[in-house]
Amino acid sequence: MKHPQKNMLIVEDNPLIGEKILNASKRVLPFKNIRLTPTLHEAISYLKETDVDIVTLDLSLPDGNGIELLKWFKENNKLPKVYVFSTSRELKRTCLRYGAQDFFDKSSDFEKLINTISNTLPID
Repeated sequence: MKHPQKNMLIVEDNPLIGEKILNASKRVLPFKNIRLTPTLHEAISYLKETDVDIVTLDLSLPDGNGIELLKWFKENNKLPKVYVFSTSRELKRTCLRYGAQDFFDKSSDFEKLINTISNTLPID
């Protein structure tokens, strides 16, 4: 089965984790574009210019909290699949309430995150 090509955004300030997600994602789905951004500001600037289908989102960013990006998606009627990848487990319920599809613990759920990405095929 041929997968439709999708755009992905990885919002992660740790370059090692960001690259790990990027490389693993490229192996599981043939993305048209994958962009890695380390800040909330850079992510929003990119999203104003580009529609994305999948977002992995860290919550602790140098210029704000990832929940602000979830709110931005809602305010701008953008509906990508957002997977939060963070150590801030106490914010899981808040993230889901603001539209995240799922929440993954950075300390133990890397493979689960990648498996979820590989099974995500937005309906066109």
